[in-house]
This record gives sequence, structure tokens and C-alpha cells, in this order.
Amino acid sequence: MKYLNFNIIVLLLAALLFCSCKKEHQAPPLEQMELTARFFRSIKSSRPEAAIRQADKLLALDPDASYITSLISLQEANDTIAAAQKALNRQDVNRAVEIIRAGRRKHSNNRTFSEVYPKISQLRNAQKLFRALARAKNASAMRSARIAAKAGLSMNITPELEKFLADYEVRGTKLAAKEKAEAAAKELAAKEEALKAQTAEKERKISEKKFSQETARKAAEGERIRKDNQFPQ
Repeated sequence: MKYLNFNIIVLLLAALLFCSCKKEHQAPPLEQMELTARFFRSIKSSRPEAAIRQADKLLALDPDASYITSLISLQEANDTIAAAQKALNRQDVNRAVEIIRAGRRKHSNNRTFSEVYPKISQLRNAQKLFRALARAKNASAMRSARIAAKAGLSMNITPELEKFLADYEVRGTKLAAKEKAEAAAKELAAKEEALKAQTAEKERKISEKKFSQETARKAAEGERIRKDNQFPQ
């Protein structure tokens, strides 16, 4: 019996030594499951910061969980895009571009950054393009400004912007028709003025001719009278 107890003691010591070689903390399965559930809830509710913190804890519990690493990268990317959106909401386009540029360098395999970066970069010229739209005073300038805006914001055409540009085009078309009518009216008025001037000039020449003829006639008549009456020269 004593021998048996001694063997049990040896086995217990060996078990204790074996356990001491493992990790300091092994999370109970329930704890890890709850943490995983919170992690996915954070992803679902679009809370990237919380998801990243929870993912770091999950990795500490299970370093071999490669899917966690991928999801961390995804959540970091979402967090970066959310930060860029906040900058855009403050109308700080340059800051948004910097944030996305840094995210693209860090997450080079994430195609979202390659898609978002050129879109946000376009927005740097948005104010200039909209100012040109507002300042256009004639149909030709409006047409040029609209084409430039459509091309310069081609990757950011929302339904609202598309409607605005369509309405702007209608306004430009109406203005072009008005300008054409005004130009035609001015041209007609100019032709009428020219015709009046020509008529007046023709009447003046006729009047001058008549005056010259009358003067010549009177001179000839005077000469004839002088000769008939033999007035001295």
C-alpha cells in the first residue's frame, strides 16, 4: 500500500511539472466562446475599434487562428475608412486622402483602398469644379464647366449629383436658346439699321443729285437769259 501511495505521489508530481510547462493561462472554452461572439457582434455592428481589441485577445488565446489575423486586418481597414469618412464629414479632404494613402500602404492586399483612394483623390478638386459651375455666365461656359465636373468627379457620381448635372444641362440648353434668340434679334436689328442707313444714303445721294441738277438748270437758265438780254459779261 505504501508503495502504491508513493507511485501516486510521483505521478502527481509529474503531472504538476507537465502542467507548469504549459501557458500561464488557458482560457476556459466558455470564456473564449463568449469573446468570439462579442468579436463577431462588433464586426456585425460596424464597431472596428472594439473588434480589433477583442481580436487581439483572441489571438493571445489562440495564436494559430489565422482567420482572426485576416479579420483583424479587415477591421483595421474598416477603421481607417471610417476615419477617412469622418475627415470628409469635416470637409477636410486632404486629411482623408492622407488617411487612405497610409491605409493603402499598410494593407497593400486590401483592394478596397485601391478602389477608394482614386475616388477620394478626385474630391480634392470638387470645390474648384463647383465654383466653376456657379460662376458660368453663358451657355458655352456652363457647358464647359458641366463637362469638366462630370469628368473630374466621374468616380463620385451619386444620384443626387447626376440629377444636379442633368438639371444644370437643361438650364444651359435654355440659356443657349435664349442667347441664340437674342443674337438673332441683334443681327436682325443690325441688318435693319444697315438697311436704313443704306436707304438714307441713297436718298441723300438722290437729293444731292437733284440739287446739283437744279443748280445746273438754274445756272443754264441764267446764262440763257443773260445772252437773250445781252447783259454785259
